[in-house]
Amino acid sequence: MKRRIPIFCIVFCVAAMYIASLACAAETGGEINWADGYVSAVGTGTAVKSSTRSLAQLRPLAKRAAMLDAYRNLLETTKGVKLDSSTTVEDFTVTQDVIKTQVEGIVKGARIFKEGYEPQPDGSILATVEMHICISSCPGTASLVQALNLDQKKEPPYVPQQRLEDVPVVNPPPPPKEYKIIYDSSKPVTAVIFNLDGRSFEKVLLPVIVAEGLGDGLVTVYSAKNVTPSVVRTYGVVRYANNLDQAKSNPRNGDNVMIIPVSDITKENMLVVKAEAARLIKETTSHGNDYLGEAKVMITIQ
Repeated sequence: MKRRIPIFCIVFCVAAMYIASLACAAETGGEINWADGYVSAVGTGTAVKSSTRSLAQLRPLAKRAAMLDAYRNLLETTKGVKLDSSTTVEDFTVTQDVIKTQVEGIVKGARIFKEGYEPQPDGSILATVEMHICISSCPGTASLVQALNLDQKKEPPYVPQQRLEDVPVVNPPPPPKEYKIIYDSSKPVTAVIFNLDGRSFEKVLLPVIVAEGLGDGLVTVYSAKNVTPSVVRTYGVVRYANNLDQAKSNPRNGDNVMIIPVSDITKENMLVVKAEAARLIKETTSHGNDYLGEAKVMITIQ
């Protein structure tokens, strides 16, 4: 007896072949802009000329192909965003279907930042579309941080168990003369900037700052544990800036930012500060001035 192919299968195959004949896409990749807080990707798509389609019909077909290409590139780039030195977004979502779905939803909701169209010699149209998704807090826009539920992420085992809030800081050793911490001691500190000053650091969503010189081993000064869970879920843990001027001009930082030099980077990608910096952070966050809990923390990229 002959087997009959269901009609819907035929329709599906024909439709797939038709769509493939309309447009093709070429992968161009994406990038992470940590300073401005977004992931971007460019997609391209060509709508093929046909005797039955006008120029006005080619543009939306090419745009659709370019958008699908950009979505794919955005998703691949987003998977590579680092949460910490050992975990990427892909690692974090691979066993968590809900978060994976949320991340994919953020990518599907990406906004078009720029688009362009070029007529080709054969009469077809090449569309180029650049799309962005927000990494952390963007007014009126869902962000990657919100999709990830970062307050659920456990700290890596290399993060020191000793935390600054539990360690007495009494007469720490004086830092070198060139190690200058800048702020106005007559006013409450409103935010903190950790200045890399050219040191190589792999940008992550959940950085860890530790202090040396407070006894045996390193002491954790700042990590996601310091931040109020609701702030982590909606805003994240840190912002990045290209340089000190850009960091200081951020209105969220307030008018009295403490600028702390980073003295070293550990092999686990933790930022190291001197004991004096830890002392001042502990002193200035007392009496309810918890700028760490509000994630008013920036790291300069250069």
